[in-house]
Amino acid sequence: MASSAFEYSSPENHVEKRSAISPALRETMFNIPREEWASNPRMYGEPGHWLQIHKGLLTASATLPAWIEQFMQEEDPARMQAIAQQISGLGNQLVHHAHGHHHIEDHHFFPVFLRMFPQLEHPLELLDGDHKVLAEVLDDLEKATAAFPVSPEGSDREKRDAWLKGADILMPAAKRLDTLFIRHIGDEEEICIPVMLKA
Repeated sequence: MASSAFEYSSPENHVEKRSAISPALRETMFNIPREEWASNPRMYGEPGHWLQIHKGLLTASATLPAWIEQFMQEEDPARMQAIAQQISGLGNQLVHHAHGHHHIEDHHFFPVFLRMFPQLEHPLELLDGDHKVLAEVLDDLEKATAAFPVSPEGSDREKRDAWLKGADILMPAAKRLDTLFIRHIGDEEEICIPVMLKA
């Protein structure tokens, strides 16, 4: 999908640098405003399902750092144990679901969209670039989640120290993913939902 006319790493395109889809890319996209999607009868099929998946990912990515923050303020070891289990489970679930969803998009939806509408080459390259960045971020989150001590040994003080050390590593990865998901998913919907409504 690479093209010399499109530079993903530029500030206007990179998912960690851009604040919106650039005007140049918008010129190649279908202009169906978000506020009109719900009234389109085609929304009740694949597009609606897609939005539900995205809503689930965004909810999970927002919940994870909120739970970590709550965990880091907790004093009771029994409560910390319960929250630690929730954090570990949600982190693993989020990584698994995100990777699976991106795989389906990369290998099914995006190639089909490109064949149907070649003018979408650069918007789809944008999303492809996002997925590469997100794959690295998800790998970081997976490693931090795996290293997070769900049931550390020792005294209550030693357990809390181990938990807080793990949370200090996990929090930046969770916050980074949430920030990137908000940008990426919003832009991906702006690019792809109108395609689904057209196709």
